[in-house]
Amino acid sequence: MRGRFWAPAAALLALGLVFYFAVYGFRFAGVLLFLAAGVVLAFGIVDALRGRFPRFSRWATRLGLILVCLGLVLAAGTAGWVVSAGRGAADPEAQWVVVLGAGVNGTVPSQALRERLEAAQDYLARYPEAIAVLSGAQGDGEAITEAQCMYDWLTARGVVPDRLRMETKATTTEENLRCSLDLIEAETGTRPAQIAVVSGEYHLLRAELLARRAGAEALGVPSYTHDRAFYCLMLAREVCGVWAALLF
Repeated sequence: MRGRFWAPAAALLALGLVFYFAVYGFRFAGVLLFLAAGVVLAFGIVDALRGRFPRFSRWATRLGLILVCLGLVLAAGTAGWVVSAGRGAADPEAQWVVVLGAGVNGTVPSQALRERLEAAQDYLARYPEAIAVLSGAQGDGEAITEAQCMYDWLTARGVVPDRLRMETKATTTEENLRCSLDLIEAETGTRPAQIAVVSGEYHLLRAELLARRAGAEALGVPSYTHDRAFYCLMLAREVCGVWAALLF
């Protein structure tokens, strides 16, 4: 294999290992770099076969370039869809608002979770009749559940406990929404047709798709991601997540 292929592939692989194992919160960047290294290696293998199978190598290279271009166009279109949905609903008023969990550092909310909590606090102040379901189980490195962390943060800032419900079983976005709807149905006897959902702006499209699968319309309430490098990484992750939600 020529150096013009294996050298960048090795560099991408090494950088991917750094992001995957050593940079907290950026594991998905490592996955993307592994994927890029795989694509470069695939082109390198095809190029190495040029001497023995020139026709196969030529057509395989063309097909690979077409697929890469189509993938980039599809990714760009999906990213635009994610960004558009990230603006949220024009009027997100609902009786119930589900706040999707994010990481907890011990007992302290991560920056992503704190941003969601600030948006939830603003929402509850804007709609004083709304009740919030705080959804999130306890993950690795978390001393308490994400729901408990959100409850503690909001009540410490004056939100009345009677307006909060904790859902502590969910570990994925799909479970967040399904379990929250189950909790609401258990309390009221009726599964709501519409809920508001608080999450990062990059996450709202997938949340809306999964809420629809769970039987409810989701009105997006975005939190603003201050770390724009993290936002770009999450945007790339959500491009993959949206298609996973659509296809599976």
